Amino acid sequence: MLKNIRGVFLDMDGTLLNTLDDICDAVNETLTHWGLENRTQAELIQFIGFGAKHLCRGATGFEDDARLEAFHQAYRQNALLRQDPKTEPYAGMPELVAHLRAKGVRVGIYTNKPQAWTEKLAARYFGENAFDGIYGVHAGGVLKPSAAGIVEMCGRWGIACRDTVMVGDSPVDIETAHLAGVPGIGCTWGFRPREALVAAGADFLVDSASELRALLDGVKP
Repeated sequence: MLKNIRGVFLDMDGTLLNTLDDICDAVNETLTHWGLENRTQAELIQFIGFGAKHLCRGATGFEDDARLEAFHQAYRQNALLRQDPKTEPYAGMPELVAHLRAKGVRVGIYTNKPQAWTEKLAARYFGENAFDGIYGVHAGGVLKPSAAGIVEMCGRWGIACRDTVMVGDSPVDIETAHLAGVPGIGCTWGFRPREALVAAGADFLVDSASELRALLDGVKP
C-alpha cells in the first residue's frame, strides 16, 4: 500500500489519453505525403513509446540520418497541426487528476511525446493549467527511461523523488520509475499487455482509474 504520496507522474499516450488512432493517422498522413506505403496499427504500435524519432524510423525503415530527421520533423509538424479527432481521455482520468490536485498532490506529465503536442492535448482534454508540470520531448531532448524529468520536476516542486510515483502503460515507464528510485505503477488499459508490465517489474498493476485512485489514496480499492 502506498502512503504519503506527494507527487504523481503520469505518462500520456496509453495512460491519460487514448491517442493510438491519431498517432497512427499522423504517421500515415506523413508517409502518404512522402509517397511511402502506409503502415497498420499492429505494425506501428511496437514503435510507440520510445519517442517520435524511433516511431518514424520504424515506420519508414530509414537509416540515413538526414532523411530520417527530415521525415521526423515533417511528422512532428503534421501532428501539431492536426485536430486529433479520435483522441479521448481514458475513463476517470480527468477526475483523478482533479482529485489529486485538490488534495494537494503535485501531478505532472512525463512523456516521450513532443512537448508542443503534449501541451496541446493536455489543454484540450484536461483544461488549461490542469497539471503542475509537463515534461515532454524537445528537439534533441531527454527521453524516458531517463529519470531526468522526474528529478527536474521534483526540484521545481520542492519535494523528494522518494515521495512520488510514476504511472504508465509501458515497460519504459516502469524502468523510468525504478531508475528514479520510485514505485512504478502499470496501467493495463493502455498500449501494452499486462504481461509486459509484469515482466518489466511493475510494483503495482491497476485496471481502472478508480483502482489507481484508491492506490494513490492509500486505501484498498
